[in-house]
This record gives sequence, structure tokens and C-alpha cells, in this order.
Amino acid sequence: MHDLSRTVSSNEILKRIEDLLPQRTYLVGGCIRDMLLGRVPPDFDLVTYAPVADLAGRIAGRLGSRPFWMDERRGVIRIALKSSGANIDISEPKGLSIEEDLRARDLTINAMAYDISHHRLIDPLSGIHDLSRGMIRIVSEENLLNDPLRSLRAVRFSVTLDFAVHEESSRMIKRHAGRLRGVSGERIKQEFVQALGTVHGADFFRLLTWNALVPVLFAPYFPWREQENNQQHALLSLVIPACQELDGIIYACDALMPGCSDLLTQEIENGVQRGALLRLASFLLGLEELRSGNHQSRESGIPVRDRSVEDRARDLCSSLRFSTRSVRTISSLLGREKRTQRFLAQRDPSSLDIHRFCEDTAEQLPEALLLSLSRTHTQEALPRQTVARVWEYYRTTYQGHKKSPLISGNDVVGVLGGVAGPEVGKWLRAIEEARARGEIRTRGEAMEFLRRKIG
Repeated sequence: MHDLSRTVSSNEILKRIEDLLPQRTYLVGGCIRDMLLGRVPPDFDLVTYAPVADLAGRIAGRLGSRPFWMDERRGVIRIALKSSGANIDISEPKGLSIEEDLRARDLTINAMAYDISHHRLIDPLSGIHDLSRGMIRIVSEENLLNDPLRSLRAVRFSVTLDFAVHEESSRMIKRHAGRLRGVSGERIKQEFVQALGTVHGADFFRLLTWNALVPVLFAPYFPWREQENNQQHALLSLVIPACQELDGIIYACDALMPGCSDLLTQEIENGVQRGALLRLASFLLGLEELRSGNHQSRESGIPVRDRSVEDRARDLCSSLRFSTRSVRTISSLLGREKRTQRFLAQRDPSSLDIHRFCEDTAEQLPEALLLSLSRTHTQEALPRQTVARVWEYYRTTYQGHKKSPLISGNDVVGVLGGVAGPEVGKWLRAIEEARARGEIRTRGEAMEFLRRKIG
């Protein structure tokens, strides 16, 4: 463990406000955990027994910011620092003493405090011991019942820190898994995106499976009644391996698709990276395959035929409060997966085939290719060669054509006369397909092509 006193005293933000902090004001929670691990905390949490608003006003004034209430009912004020991107949250204590406050928290590794005035660590639950052992331990069953999201937080921290969940904590999670149904979708979403933003996002689904949380969190995919062990076996043997394969492909994707990794770090919505949505889509695809391949109506023996793949994904992601754009991204990926598989199965797709595939997948092309590659039946040299060829075409020829079209809609109207928008779009697509085939290369050739087709 890193020297906490030295880390705190050398932090530039904390140095600037240390003289403003009254007695019985403590650094708490995740920032303590991060500093002990040698990480720079993205945010700082302070608990103070002084008036919260007064202290927040003094700190904000010193740092050139303004405080605002994050949760007035719970007495939490935030100061956002534009220069560093860090936040300082200042809150009222949850007990008469700091130890009582810490005992009300989620995990032992998040239940430590640092007394800045006396330069000492306060650790009533042996969090530093669990931190040194790489162990995730829920503080108490009572705390879990008070906020069932803590079961999901335990799993998320296990993934992001690469720690093990303590055996008794895992039993607690399983006992009370159903209580997650009462937690808001937005809070669940935040745990999802943090876990799936890591390089080992597939471990999140594995741990959800081990802790009996998948049927609760993904209820639309489990209309049947099965023994828990059968569900777990099917998930671990059929669904999770493809997710792990995708993790490996994403990790090494630049070797096959140069520049792809940077695209996957782009955010679809605030805090939600493209790579995280891709990992979620992979798991949902696995659940769909599990349904269609193994489950029938128990009464009739007839295969279950219900809502479409896209509809089920859309309902789930909407319930988790993902943005419209994120929901559309995942549902579209799942909806076109079979078409992508058929395309990659071609031995030698033409330039026109590739152009049409780029048009069909649009900005989701990297995700569509990686998702299909991760399925076990495409792990051959031929699909990988096709992927490399498509990617090179997409990032050079296709994107170049998109930036510099040969003609505009006005050109089409000028030749055809008064035509409706859909008709204009049809002719623009025809021009671009002729360009993809190599039949035309210049604006003049495009105009001549248009006149010839009309004539």
C-alpha cells in the first residue's frame, strides 16, 4: 500500500484547501481507496461535522468554482473543477461519529477515512486488509438490504479492480438478488457502463452469472422457469465464452483494423463508450441464441416465438435509461448481426458488396465487424481477411467518397426537374454504387451517367 499521508499532502487540490478544513472533516470512500492503490482519484469526498454549505462556499471560492446541491435531502454539495475535471463532494455525516458513518457504507474498501487535521487513517472495518488481499467484502447484510444496488456495486468493483468477491458476500448477493428489481434503471446503468468500460468487461457477465443476478437484471430473456444450475451452466458454457472472445478481439483490434481502438473509446452518450455498448450487445446476442436454441414452451413443446431481437434489446436498454442513441446502437447491431455473418461468409465480396455493407452498417461498422468476429463459427482466416479488406475500404475509399460526393441533390434536380426527395436519394445512391464499381470517377462522368440513365 502507498503512504497515504504523503499522497494526501502532495495532492495539488488538497494542498490548496487544507487550511480551510475544520476539525472533524475527513476524506472518505473511494478517494482513500484509490490513493492507497497508488492511483490519482478522479474525485474527492469529504464528510464534515461543520456546516456543509459554509465549508463548500469557502472551498469553491478558493478554487474559483461554485457549489451546488447534489442531494439536499442527504446534505451533499458538489464543487466541479473545470481545470482538472475533478469533483469535490462535501456531505453531512451519517452518524454521530465518523466510525458510525463508515459502518453505514457499501464495501469495506470504501469504508475508510483520513483525518486531515491529525494525519491518520480511520479504518474500523479492516478495509486496508481487504484492499491488500484483493478482496471485495460487503460491510453488512443490513447495509445490503438498505440499498440492494450494493450487490451490483460489489460485482462492478470486482471487475474494475480485478478483486475477488468474498464468499460470504457472494452468498448475501445470491440471497437478496431479487431486491435489485426495486432499484432504478438509471442507477443500475451506471454500474453496467463502469464495468463494461474495462478491458475485461466479460468478467462482469461471468460474475453476474455466478452471483445469480443475470435472470434478475435480464428478465426479458428468461421467460422460462429453469433450475438455477441449468441456467448457470448454459450461460457459462455458451454465452460467456463469446463475450470473452470479444474482449480479446477488442484488445488486439488495431492489428486487424488500425485505429479501431480509438473509435471504441468514443462516447455515444455521456460516460458511455462505444466499446461498453458493444460488450453489452455481445451478451444480449448470446442470450438470444440461448433462447432460440434451447428453450420451448413447456406446455406445448413449440419453440417460443415472441418479440423481435431488436424489440427485446430496445425494451431492456430503455428500462436501464440508456439514451435513444445508445438504444438504437445496440438494437441495430443485434438486428443486422445475421446479415453481417452472411456477408463475412462470402469468399470474395465485390467492391459493390463492400460498399453496400458500409452503407448498411453506417457508423456502426467497427462494432458490427468485431461482434461477428467474436462468434465462434467465424474464427477462420477467411472472415478475418474479409474484415481487414472491408476496414481498409471503409476508412479510405468509403469515407473519402462520403466527404467528397461527385454530385449533389441539386444536380439531380437540375437534370430530372421537379422530383421528390426519395427519388433524388435513389439517384444519388445509384451514382455512388457506380463509383464503387469503378464505372465513374469524376463529376462529369457522374452527370453523364445520370443523363444516360434518365434518357
